[in-house]
Amino acid sequence: MKKGVFIALEGLDGSGKSSQFSALKARLEDNNILCKEEKEPSERNLIGLLLRGIVKGVQGLSVSPTSLAKLFSVDRYEHVINDIKPHIDAGGHVLMDRFIFSSFAYQGLSCSYDEIYIYNKDVINLLMPDLTIFIDTPPDVCLERINTKRVGKELFDNNGTQLRKNFMYAFEKMKDCNILIIDGSQPFEIVTKAIWEGVRPLFGL
Repeated sequence: MKKGVFIALEGLDGSGKSSQFSALKARLEDNNILCKEEKEPSERNLIGLLLRGIVKGVQGLSVSPTSLAKLFSVDRYEHVINDIKPHIDAGGHVLMDRFIFSSFAYQGLSCSYDEIYIYNKDVINLLMPDLTIFIDTPPDVCLERINTKRVGKELFDNNGTQLRKNFMYAFEKMKDCNILIIDGSQPFEIVTKAIWEGVRPLFGL
């Protein structure tokens, strides 16, 4: 049986990633291609739910940066072996909102690249996306969007410049990965078209 396609979307908070995720899913469905939607932290195990609370700054939920990085890696591993890989191995497709590169960026604010790589090595060896799409929107634009649209701040909101540097560093280190970087400051429709042009060859379209 032919394996399914695994696509991950990455970007800073406020980059337009979520909107482009929805647009890509709709475009694939228009072409009769159904994708299982997944996101990180996961939503079906206790570790993922705990992480969501920590990131959102829920009172009483806090851990050290190293523990946070380890929790993300454990949540990711459980997510991959229980949900993502079985689906792909059975021929299904997966569209993922954030994956390993988000750990290199966000946990990379406090932990080294090498530390995060070690924590995630099992997943890296087990399954990586066929394509990772990074929506590269300027950090100041992302922060303006966050401040306009969202009530309350999350753990990483004010670190956009360093987060972008961490993403780019990880992309450079992991050159074997198939990574598509798209200028997210362009009009929405132009970004959508660029994403589609990168995705459609994976499905023979």
